[in-house]
Formats: sequence, C-alpha cells, structure tokens
Amino acid sequence: MYSFFSYIKFLLSATNQHGVHSPFVYRFVTKGLYRKGNEKLTVTENVLAKSISYFSFKKIGLVTDSNTLKINLNSIFEDLDYKMVPFDIVYANKRTKPFSTISKEHIHNETMLLIEGIYSSKENTAMWKKLKEQEQARVTLDLYHCGVVFFRREQAKEHFKIRL
Repeated sequence: MYSFFSYIKFLLSATNQHGVHSPFVYRFVTKGLYRKGNEKLTVTENVLAKSISYFSFKKIGLVTDSNTLKINLNSIFEDLDYKMVPFDIVYANKRTKPFSTISKEHIHNETMLLIEGIYSSKENTAMWKKLKEQEQARVTLDLYHCGVVFFRREQAKEHFKIRL
C-alpha cells in the first residue's frame, strides 16, 4: 500500500523533460534516459545501462547481492571495470546499504550514484530524503523506481522528479 500511495504522490509532482531547467539534466534525460531500453532489464537496470552508454562510463561499482546484473551488463558493454576506483557510476540495489560500503575514495566529481527502490519501503524513502539533503549531493533525480545522485561541485544544488 505504501508503494501505491507513493506512486500517486510522485505522479502528481513529477514532470517530464519540459520541466527541467538545467541544461546538464535536460540533455541527460532527453538523449540518455528517454532512449529505448533493453527489454530484459528492469526499469532501474535500464537507467543504469542508458547512463553507462550516455556518459561512456567504464568504471562501475556494484553494491548488490546478485551477480546477474554484472552478467547482463557484460553482454551489453565491452571493457567495463568493476574494481578500479574511483568509480564513474555506483549502482546500489534496494536490499543493500550503499553508504556502509561507499566512501569518498570510491567517487569523484563526475560520479553518478544510482539507488534502486527509493520508494520500496518507508526506510528506503527516509534514506533517500537524507541523501538528498547532504551537501555533496548536488543534483538529484527522483525517477520513482530509482534515485540518481550527481556530485558535480560546479553545479547548483537542485532536485528533479522525472517521469520515465
């Protein structure tokens, strides 16, 4: 029931690319996220794959308890590195606690953090809200199925709710 009401609330407050006033986010949404995805992947995994493709990420950090995602990514992309830090993108699924395993050494200014299931439970939603308030989280995208955080120091602190 929590997810249902969260989704209704999200739909009432979210926008598409026309409500985005940041050139960086607008380009990412229109040229990256709105592209056709892979039918074998979940919504969040598609956001991950589209982000890797759009930004040409190579160094991937996976905070997940499943090896299937790594296999799926390797079938789509060549030359992904899962060990070299700092990571270009960090993916955390909803069953893991990403902040207990991610430190400042794991990220750089252009790192993207992708968190699955930000509305899957009240605890995850509270964690998402707390993350958005942190000073290092400069740009955040609430995509309902997942949350995206950019640490770009040169960017003004902004939050967007985007319908996919």
